[in-house]
Amino acid sequence: MSLPITESAKLPVNFSVKLLDWQNEDDLLFAILFPLVRSAALDGAQAALDGLLTMGIGVDWALVNQAATQWSRSYTFGLVRGINETTRRFLQSEIAEWIESGAPLDSLIEGIAPMFGIVRAEMIAVTEVTRAYAEGNLATWRESGVVVGKRWMTAEDELVCPICLPLDGMLVELESNGFTTEIGGLGLSTPPAHVNCRCWLQPSVEM
Repeated sequence: MSLPITESAKLPVNFSVKLLDWQNEDDLLFAILFPLVRSAALDGAQAALDGLLTMGIGVDWALVNQAATQWSRSYTFGLVRGINETTRRFLQSEIAEWIESGAPLDSLIEGIAPMFGIVRAEMIAVTEVTRAYAEGNLATWRESGVVVGKRWMTAEDELVCPICLPLDGMLVELESNGFTTEIGGLGLSTPPAHVNCRCWLQPSVEM
């Protein structure tokens, strides 16, 4: 957190607003979103590890953890930059009031909770968790030394969409962006293929 405000500090509101810039707000957004993205990525990494262990394949978890965390940090920066102007204006107002009040950080988190409930739901809940989970899979598979490819999997039910249906069972190299459909286009490396995508990956192992 880069906001240089302690619990006892209380600045005039006009001065406080001048202190606010997007970097300060981005720091706050990052602090809220990063744990959510990282948790999903590590869940995916652990699931991939569990699958490899059933085949007698182990990996260095410290390296996997590091890779998943680095990806999560980079990706969260991208999410933060994508926050819309309405959210930013709301945030500016709430942070200015918080600085003026001199209240502890918990009061700021409480004040922005309604807005970030929406942000979590729209940006994290399904689509971004799916993406982070798949990236966690890849982090583990890269460290294994034996996973050479990845296979796109769908739920194979009536809810599978026209974008994902042609991808079901498609196998590409581990580092490839080769998941391709006529509707969805080129260049997919992992799910999601669209908002609320339910797809996942399976590894292709070379023993």
